[in-house]
Amino acid sequence: MTPPSRRARLAVLVAVVTVAVAAAGAVSVLRPEAAGPARLRHQVTAAAGDDPTLTQAGSIVAAAGVTNSETSAAGAAAAATGSAGAVTTTTITTAVAGQPGKAPAAGQVPTGPAPAGNGAPSTPAKASPVPGWRLLPTAPIGGRLGHAAVWTGREMVIWGGMPDLDSDPLTDGAAFDPAAGTWRKLPAAPLSPRFDATALWTGREMLVFGGTSTDGDILADGAAWDPSANRWRPLPASPLGPRDGAVVAWAGDRMVVWGGATVPPPGAPDTPTSGDTPEPPGPSEMRTDGSAYVPATNSWVPVPAAPIAARSGAESVWSGTRLLISGGYHEGDDDDRTDGAALDPVSGAWSPIAARPAPGSCGGDTPCDGVWTGAAALFPASGLAYDPAGDRWSAVAPYPSADSSVLADPAVWTGTRLLAWGAPSDPSADDAGADPADAGATADAGTATASDTGTATDAATATDTGTVADNGAGTADDSSDGPPPRPVGGSYDPAANRWQPVPAGPLSGRVLHSAVWTGQEMLVWGGTAGDAGLADGASYRP
Repeated sequence: MTPPSRRARLAVLVAVVTVAVAAAGAVSVLRPEAAGPARLRHQVTAAAGDDPTLTQAGSIVAAAGVTNSETSAAGAAAAATGSAGAVTTTTITTAVAGQPGKAPAAGQVPTGPAPAGNGAPSTPAKASPVPGWRLLPTAPIGGRLGHAAVWTGREMVIWGGMPDLDSDPLTDGAAFDPAAGTWRKLPAAPLSPRFDATALWTGREMLVFGGTSTDGDILADGAAWDPSANRWRPLPASPLGPRDGAVVAWAGDRMVVWGGATVPPPGAPDTPTSGDTPEPPGPSEMRTDGSAYVPATNSWVPVPAAPIAARSGAESVWSGTRLLISGGYHEGDDDDRTDGAALDPVSGAWSPIAARPAPGSCGGDTPCDGVWTGAAALFPASGLAYDPAGDRWSAVAPYPSADSSVLADPAVWTGTRLLAWGAPSDPSADDAGADPADAGATADAGTATASDTGTATDAATATDTGTVADNGAGTADDSSDGPPPRPVGGSYDPAANRWQPVPAGPLSGRVLHSAVWTGQEMLVWGGTAGDAGLADGASYRP
């Protein structure tokens, strides 16, 4: 069975979150057309009254009397309850906020000349040393989801993505400087519109590679942006061609692309078997080989075949010396994989690693990038940790949401703790920061039950009791008094194997957003709570 398209997986993920939103407020839902590309439209209607309300940009307006300083004080109190841990962060390699490159030490301000910019800067809103949450200034680009994001050591860069689940992808971007509190727009990139591209920081340039096109095709081209020169350059063509579900990760001095499933060009025939009559395009094939792009030489070098079965959707993390790859999906298997291997990118040598205690794969609603702490690889979405020195796996303590998932939450490494923040996939009473009166448990078979806010099922209409149904029409009564969905956040200490709650903050709950770690604070931006992309963001300082 071929895995579903990325856009379809995004739509399914947003559908799950919208059911969660329904348990906290009134929701209007339109089903996608039967012949359509699995696109969903959702409109979240926030309730009026004394509860926090959702602004057009997606931020939650605090109830009367609640100030940002009180939010910061709450954050300081939560941070004081944590305990110590280990170092560095990425959703893609060894760096800050899941990105490669050296992370500034805590409290250290990045040095060097300010990158050149274009366009009018935003109103300054400089980083505050006070712990807690703080809204970011308005970005000079529109809201989006499924965008690429990276921390350069000085700026958070946002590029590409989709404005909503019904529109074509974007090609614009912007960079935010937290020290100056300003945004600048990026120049036009030499890339076609796309979402779900990988962004990596090399220490000098941001690499943008792959992604999904307007037509849903997997892409295999890329470009590099130099923040100092404010200039793009195209990357040489990948020798692999498009690979669906391939590992794309930074590995010290190069970008490694490994595995995945080949994607035949649309309409391209195979070599004729006889005469002039070609066969139809061949099927997709999972592979064990790869290639690596080396910026220093602006060239690709081959990555030898791995000593494990071919797969797509494998999880990975860069340890500083080896690229660790684990799990994934292999065509014909009854379940996901448990085996894995470690790659030395310089020599090209592979070595097997211990099998994980539970099968797993990534993609769509599950992050593919682990986080390196300096001693262990954390895969929070799978609930596992791997110690390369001992070649052994262990379980990560459950995340503080009802279903113990962080599937929709980008994770960043602070140097001592893992921070995750987003929307709960099950908005039940025991979610971190949730009020038992505001949300209830979600059951299987498409039925969600919420105390005080009614029930959400896969069938019907919204009434004044807050019941929401999904029968293809969807109506919402304005008398519903449920608040917008509350986000869930947690701080994980690997030394103690324990989570602590993080204050919910001023933003609405969301998925498909980005998060980066600056060395001092986590920057969260964009995402969606239903269909339209959000254009707001906030910083959280532990």
